[in-house]
Amino acid sequence: MIKAIIIEDEAPAANLLESLVAHTGKDVMILEKCQDLPDGARSIRTHKPDLVFLDIELPIYSGTDLLQFFNPDEINFQIIFTTAYHDYAVRAFEMSAVDYLLKPIHPEKLQLAIEKAEKRLSRQTHRQLTVLESSMKPEGRTKIVVPVATGYEVLNLGDILFFQAEGSYTEIHYTQAKPIMASKNLKHFEFILEGHPAFIRIHRSYLVNARHIQRILRKDGAVMAVIHKQEFPVSDEKVNTLIEVLKSL
Repeated sequence: MIKAIIIEDEAPAANLLESLVAHTGKDVMILEKCQDLPDGARSIRTHKPDLVFLDIELPIYSGTDLLQFFNPDEINFQIIFTTAYHDYAVRAFEMSAVDYLLKPIHPEKLQLAIEKAEKRLSRQTHRQLTVLESSMKPEGRTKIVVPVATGYEVLNLGDILFFQAEGSYTEIHYTQAKPIMASKNLKHFEFILEGHPAFIRIHRSYLVNARHIQRILRKDGAVMAVIHKQEFPVSDEKVNTLIEVLKSL
């Protein structure tokens, strides 16, 4: 049996795809349907599917950003992209040996795509997916899309100093600009940046970019990280982890 999830923001489209999969005659179990990429990444970590049906046009994050949510050793699933656009991206998927389906999805093509994925499940998929990642974005792309009251801000991760919890919101401080208030809580950004070598949650209120830490202080029995002359408390259980992160940078 092939374990699969669907990442599709439009519920009717997700339900239709689930129905089409059921009628292919293939032994595929849809474990969950997700409406955005963070939820889809969570589902992949939870269910460890063999196959992911992935829409490209998703809110906030494009489906092509999926691999940013995982470490290389976590990428052990096949992807079948679904898209309404037959453009350069489709050719890139094909060159990277990744299956795709054009909407509206034709049942026979769906069946062939599943068969193709089925044959590859016994093979190592890491190389194939990293080729896809390099073909879909410039080398070293390090950006994050942040939802704010007026829309979205696109930030360079390297410019971010720290994230500070503000209830159900997060204040993001970065170089050469005023802080912005994101309409997501700190846990959201901790999840998004999980696996990134530089970002670490050092305290319940702070997620910091370790590349900007200038020193570590012991002050009144507490450990403090210094970023641009500002001191941040480091939880006792995070001290050793922070030191290891700093050593690796």
